[in-house]
Amino acid sequence: MPDVLAIYWERKRLRVVEASVGPTMRVTQGFTIDVPEVAGLGWLEEAFRKRGVSARQAVVCLPREDAILRQFELPDAPDDDLPLLVSFQASTRSTTPLDQLVLDYVTLPRRSGSAQKDVLLASVPRATTDPIRVALKEANIELTSLTIGGFALAELLVRGEAALRHPADQRSLLVVQDANRLEVALIGNGQLLATHVVRPPLDESGHPVVAKAAADVSRVLVPAQPWLRDGRIDRIWLLGEGAEWSGLSEFLKSQWNCSVERFDPHVASVLSGLDSSKLPEAARYAHAIGLALSHCDRQTPAFDLLHPHQPKPQRDPRKFLYAVGSAAALLVAAMGTSYVQLTLSELESQIDKKRSDEGNLALLLKAGQPSLDAAKTVEDWVVRDINQLQQIADLDKIMDGTERLYVTDYNFSPASGDALAKINAKGLAKDRADWPQMAQGLVDAKTYRLKPKEQTQSNRDPDYPNKFELDVELIPPPKSVPVTGKVAPDPSSAAAVTPSESTATVKPSNTKGE
Repeated sequence: MPDVLAIYWERKRLRVVEASVGPTMRVTQGFTIDVPEVAGLGWLEEAFRKRGVSARQAVVCLPREDAILRQFELPDAPDDDLPLLVSFQASTRSTTPLDQLVLDYVTLPRRSGSAQKDVLLASVPRATTDPIRVALKEANIELTSLTIGGFALAELLVRGEAALRHPADQRSLLVVQDANRLEVALIGNGQLLATHVVRPPLDESGHPVVAKAAADVSRVLVPAQPWLRDGRIDRIWLLGEGAEWSGLSEFLKSQWNCSVERFDPHVASVLSGLDSSKLPEAARYAHAIGLALSHCDRQTPAFDLLHPHQPKPQRDPRKFLYAVGSAAALLVAAMGTSYVQLTLSELESQIDKKRSDEGNLALLLKAGQPSLDAAKTVEDWVVRDINQLQQIADLDKIMDGTERLYVTDYNFSPASGDALAKINAKGLAKDRADWPQMAQGLVDAKTYRLKPKEQTQSNRDPDYPNKFELDVELIPPPKSVPVTGKVAPDPSSAAAVTPSESTATVKPSNTKGE
């Protein structure tokens, strides 16, 4: 395994540990690099060259502030289906399009008596990760892993508690003390359960208010309550020094009524065969040490934004059914060919064989039915993943660039049942006939269901005195039915559509402000 750089990549500073990998892992050096406000071409390569860096691979973890963590409850689906379910949940919760994010997740321990699966999802904007990729590429260093600082701390603490022979199932809280900032990580069952950053207010002398910080630490435990025994934690570890945090251990011990101790990163390193003797201030490089330890013989669940969980290629059950049908057709043809050559007794024997084969095929079809049902369930999730930008484009097409009416409010939200989504908008029209014309166009599209709303008068804009409200549901387009004969036209279908009977939407390019 080649030498590696473990980098804790903060916005203004990098904390780097270079480790040489052999029979054991040995730290060759640790140093910090200030990130320039205006990063020029090759700035990182020059910084590494000055420090004699020889490693050509790097693993990077980002600070907690750069990531958004969410906890999801999912159906008890197979692990192979989780990536698609997590992606769908993320798309419904995130205000940023998924193609502008990198994300991954870990499965949390199953809660007692729960029939669902819980996952911890972290997402980071590509605007944050892309400059890191570029800087390392310019330095001729391969980025092999990208994670979040909390997962590196979990790896460090799990190994440290194992070295100290603490129970593997205890719930521990690791509090990393930094300048005017606390990073908190809750670890249980050998993995990260929750992580948070606390930035308490400062007093008149510019020091953090320790009592307020201790109270805010409890926020990390709110989403993790189901995994705590009676809402308690077994041990609190403090990492890092600083006079501004004097008294923090007493506040935490009084609040949680448990042991509060100092954590030494060297303890985890020694048990894991990592020689970190060249890091006299190991607490400053805690994230990087945990990252280096996870690079070989990982003890905690993998979390990698560079190589996230991906769904396995889905097998199409129809191909199997086609093969079975083809085989059955060949068998029937063979039986028909031999019919004229065999005696009556042979024909009866073949009939019995055909019945046996038919029973076997029925069993095969029955066995494949659960897979087909699961595929239909996943397909239903995908169908409801509506492209909102495409909906706006469709509405723009229906409005056909008219300036006869415009929209003042617009809202798009998910829906249930046979509706795919809901659209609610308010706007103004020049004439009372403008809105019915647009409603007619929406009805003709056959993909909208309108709830009746009456036009009212408005004095908001003298040029557009007619106020209308659009409340529609987006529905799947009707399936085409083959024509088997001429059908007499329904006179009612040709009737003009009123605003109370039609479906409508809006064109964002015609929207005026309030």
